[in-house]
Amino acid sequence: MKTIYFISLILAFTLALPGASHARGYGSDKVSVKAGFEHNFQSRIRGSDARVSSSRYGIESSYSHFTLAYDYSEYSWDKARDSDISTGGQTPWKGLHRVSLRARKNFFLSQEWMFNLGGAASSYFEREMSESFSFRADFSFVRLFESGWSTGFGAGGVYHPVESRLLPLIVIGYAPTGDMGFSARIGFPETSLRYGLSESLAARTYLRYTARIYRLKNNSPVSRKGYFREQGFKLGAELEVKPVQPLSVTIGPYYLMDRKWEIYNRNKSRVHREKLKGGPGMIISLSWKF
Repeated sequence: MKTIYFISLILAFTLALPGASHARGYGSDKVSVKAGFEHNFQSRIRGSDARVSSSRYGIESSYSHFTLAYDYSEYSWDKARDSDISTGGQTPWKGLHRVSLRARKNFFLSQEWMFNLGGAASSYFEREMSESFSFRADFSFVRLFESGWSTGFGAGGVYHPVESRLLPLIVIGYAPTGDMGFSARIGFPETSLRYGLSESLAARTYLRYTARIYRLKNNSPVSRKGYFREQGFKLGAELEVKPVQPLSVTIGPYYLMDRKWEIYNRNKSRVHREKLKGGPGMIISLSWKF
């Protein structure tokens, strides 16, 4: 399956899945700001001595039904010339950007049914933003049960210069007690289990498929005006702490598995593929609601 398929599933699953987030009033007119840091420790590119690590710095702000986000991924290379990614032994890339604007609106049709409508415009790029934009829209109908279970079905579509897709959406959630107690989100590309020990402390585990496509710079030694695709699975555990009610801190380790990199030329044809060894990482984020 192509990256755009997974990107749209990730967005749809994360934003449309019913459960505790809706019970807490998701989509209110309050302003929230979230800042995060994520680090992938050094990992070797299979079949070579080249190694790479990366750090991602991100910030996003939400108001009402809208979210504006930006993140920057910084790469550190060791023996990059030993890989076949770039020409002339040059460093493939040093930093990659992402900018996105998302919108989502939930309509309660009755006590048992809810309708979700969402969309997003995003750009993933190294330097130039041209031919890097993607657009997504999705909808879903959600059935809420008194037992705490919820199920949803719908569809989503996405346009991207590399590929466009139309796909179905199916979600299942369980969150009978809001922030407290046990809750779960079951499905693909993410399955997660959460347990709220108190109003200020919770633990969560998850398995998530992640994927991104970046537009490379015009004079890239990898592929001029081409694209870089990264994908893999992330198995992680997080601790959520609320030292004061408006502030939430999340921290935890994760492990990256089945990592693949693919390079596309300016004509959107795949020209190269690399596999990376699995490796650990760490994430920390702070969220504040005003």
